Amino acid sequence: MKIALQQPFGKWVVFILVAFFFVSCKKNTPDPEPEPEPIVRTTDQKIRDSIYYYYKLYSIWEEKSIPKYELPSEFTDKYNSASSVLNALKGMTPAYANYAQYGGVYDRFSFIDGLNGYNINATAKLKMDRNDGYGLYISMGTVDSKVARPVIYFVEGGSPADKAGLKRSDMVTAINGETDFTVAINCDASGCKPVDPNALTNMRNRVANALEGGGLQLVLLRQDGTTYNVSLSYGSYTIDPIYHEEVYEYPSKNVGYFALSSFEEIERNNYNQQRVDASFKTFEDKHIEDLIVDLRYNTGGYVDAAVYIANKIAGTKVPDKKLMVTYICNAYMERTQKGTNGMFRDTYFSQTSTLNLRKVYFLVSEKTASAAEMLINVLKPYMNVQIIATGTHTYGKPVGFFEQIIENRVSFWPASFQLKNSAGFADYWDGLVADKPNINDYIFLPTGDTQETMLETALEDAVPGSTKKTSARLRASQHARMSLGGAVNTLPERGLLKN
Repeated sequence: MKIALQQPFGKWVVFILVAFFFVSCKKNTPDPEPEPEPIVRTTDQKIRDSIYYYYKLYSIWEEKSIPKYELPSEFTDKYNSASSVLNALKGMTPAYANYAQYGGVYDRFSFIDGLNGYNINATAKLKMDRNDGYGLYISMGTVDSKVARPVIYFVEGGSPADKAGLKRSDMVTAINGETDFTVAINCDASGCKPVDPNALTNMRNRVANALEGGGLQLVLLRQDGTTYNVSLSYGSYTIDPIYHEEVYEYPSKNVGYFALSSFEEIERNNYNQQRVDASFKTFEDKHIEDLIVDLRYNTGGYVDAAVYIANKIAGTKVPDKKLMVTYICNAYMERTQKGTNGMFRDTYFSQTSTLNLRKVYFLVSEKTASAAEMLINVLKPYMNVQIIATGTHTYGKPVGFFEQIIENRVSFWPASFQLKNSAGFADYWDGLVADKPNINDYIFLPTGDTQETMLETALEDAVPGSTKKTSARLRASQHARMSLGGAVNTLPERGLLKN
């Protein structure tokens, strides 16, 4: 019985052992790994990532200067704002000792602006086509050897100030009912200085603050001794960049004068194109032999507008289809944008006027930049060009930009190309050097007045002997008429822009 009872037990034992063996020898199938959580980037993080991505893609310095990361966040997560990411990238560009005050590197130019109220932790820089404010630019200037007061040195075309009839050289005697706008000065052979430097600083601050207010009530003293009362409203306006044009007629020749504050968009026979065409039609009809182009307050604008005006100035002096400008850019942009239809294709002269100019004079300052410098540079290989400057050179911005919108929050303008003229010159990082330097910008005369020092300098070269009496009279009085402490406010930067 025991045997009979043990037999089935033994069979079960064997079965269990065999089953256990097979189960033990079978590889366990692991539970499936959970899908990795998707990396969710906030809008701010995506903006910072995009700043890196587009700088790496477009910057003219990217190949040798900007390291490659598989994930932009490896770089951008070190920084807490879009502007700090951009500053770090700019800081990686090649060193340039002459830009020590800008960080000692070449890229002092790339910038971002916030859109739709987005805070980039930086000051907005670009103003094109439209501007905000009064269009009124003021310096401090001496009335005589004892007193200085605010003086208008520039009025932007199309602005509230322009429409109200304000002029360069108008002196401000009252703002919003306040009449104490004079500063005591001492003058000697070396120039004029404020008796109390703090008083001058406070005066400049008061004027600057008033220019940011919502309305201005001004009392102005004109150079003829008359007073002018005006009310201005702060607002947005369309810029009219041609703020003066004239032909000076002399027995020996006619000389044209063309004052341009910026290179606004010229396309499809728009207002700007019509204005430029009309100005040059006048110059053609008057058979001018020399042209004075006033760019002293021109901080740049659209490349295509500068090309359009270069063709007008070149006229028949430059043969048709001669090379005007070539673009220097990185390998990616060379590959994608340098073809026949590319944004950075070579540009050639096209004869669009009948002018045959003997000489072109450019009136410039250290604010003259970008598209304004480009215009001068592309004409120099072909024409007799003279640069007359308030200092020793122009600003120095041979690079340009096009806009990249990011997340509908940021307008990004990386320096993406450099412009080279037909002679191969592109490296005016320190500005274009003046032929006649250190000419006073005499703000006490209206724009276009032939006694104004910079214009007078050009006219005296164009028509020798035409301004001697004027010069003598001005020199006799200029010891007591000078700008003091620089401009209270300056025009915004415009850049060198591609559409």
